[in-house]
Amino acid sequence: MKSLFLIAGFLVFMIALLTVSAAEVPSLPAETGISQPLIPHSFYGTITAAGSPVPAGVPVEVDAPGIRKGVPGNPVYSNEGGYGSPDPFKPRLAAQGTVEPGTELAFFVGGVRAEVRPAGTESEWQSVFAYSPGGVTNLDLRVSVPVTPDPNYRMTTEETSSSQPVANTPHGQAAPSQEVMLGLVAILVILAVIAFFLGRRVEKREKETGGEEGSTQKSESPSKDEKQE
Repeated sequence: MKSLFLIAGFLVFMIALLTVSAAEVPSLPAETGISQPLIPHSFYGTITAAGSPVPAGVPVEVDAPGIRKGVPGNPVYSNEGGYGSPDPFKPRLAAQGTVEPGTELAFFVGGVRAEVRPAGTESEWQSVFAYSPGGVTNLDLRVSVPVTPDPNYRMTTEETSSSQPVANTPHGQAAPSQEVMLGLVAILVILAVIAFFLGRRVEKREKETGGEEGSTQKSESPSKDEKQE
């Protein structure tokens, strides 16, 4: 019985690992040397275009060899003056795919190559930013020319409080967020632990029941003196 529950717990854990890597991704380019997609690197921040805050509805995209494009999270649409959100439960720009850590990512606002700089710093503006699996970066973007919103852009009912538009992405599947995956793994591990201890209790109860039955049978057996009589 104990072995059965140990096996069940192991299977649950393996299912959790498979669920984490279940997002569908393109085939790996041979030159990268990576066999599995890594955790997305997410971005949010401000955007200026020709020195002014960007209007809402401008597509924002990240690109590099191995990065998936045309999927939920890449591109996203700008909100008034920025893109993405610091709220982990709201969409962000996501660099995801089969890509080496440290790969230089390029950013585009309305199809125009953007310069980037970590928010809250006075560092020089750069043309690229390094990919870090699982990272969440507050990254400001700027382009030198005005950009216009996508004519197909439309706002959600939640945009009045924290803007993040609906992106029309006909290809690919949405990859579950890191927070959701970690929560799912935690729940499955907890269930496996509960199953293990329940199995221990059942095994202990069976042993106790077997001992009581053996004692009953022994007491009911006639003694040697009784047989002689």
